[in-house]
Amino acid sequence: AAVDRLEQAILQLAVRGRIVPQNPADEPASALLQKIRTEKDRLIASGQLKRDKPLQPISDEEIPYELPERWEWVRLNQLLIKIGAGSTPLGGKEVYVSEGIKFLRSQNIWNEGLRLTEVAYIQPETHLKMAGTKVLPGDILFNITGASIGRSAVVPETFDEANVSQHVTIIRPTLSTTTSYLHLVLISSHVQQIVMDVQVGVSREGLSIGKLGQFLLPLPPLAEQSRIVARVAELRA
Repeated sequence: AAVDRLEQAILQLAVRGRIVPQNPADEPASALLQKIRTEKDRLIASGQLKRDKPLQPISDEEIPYELPERWEWVRLNQLLIKIGAGSTPLGGKEVYVSEGIKFLRSQNIWNEGLRLTEVAYIQPETHLKMAGTKVLPGDILFNITGASIGRSAVVPETFDEANVSQHVTIIRPTLSTTTSYLHLVLISSHVQQIVMDVQVGVSREGLSIGKLGQFLLPLPPLAEQSRIVARVAELRA
């Protein structure tokens, strides 16, 4: 697992602002948050989005480490227009068909992308009944139960459509420009450690969406996010 350790070391540097130089000319993360808020308000005004519940203020005790200037600590929900788990169609495996709409389960979700070799399919009618769990290109999928908890994949822009099972959460960023960086944060040990710490109940089997939405994430300026994503890709290669 030396590769995993190296990957995590790279991601740790990335989410602490130590992998690319900061640029004083970058628009700060606070400006990005304002753009996200404006876009959410626009969607709420046009009836495409429900008003979000107020988030808990971030207390000093919660903050795990110091961020560079122009970065901000944010709760995951601040960045999203949707966070919601899928559902398994009535009848479970009985409703799978040999072709139809893809039905993504936790075994299809990997950090480096979707693995569709053993994907299940459901009827288009079943898919229509499950509109709330429809996956769109650019969504981030995040496993919330079982052995693969915390694994996460970005749905490619070329993807057609799918649904997800109740073991998978759909995380839909308000601005698609933040998706690649957000995915890096979600698979970094910063978030993976929180996942391990907050698993609910004695069985330590799952993570509630309510808790996931409250996760505290380090948010760099948008321009720096692009540089971080490019640098991580270079180092991985």
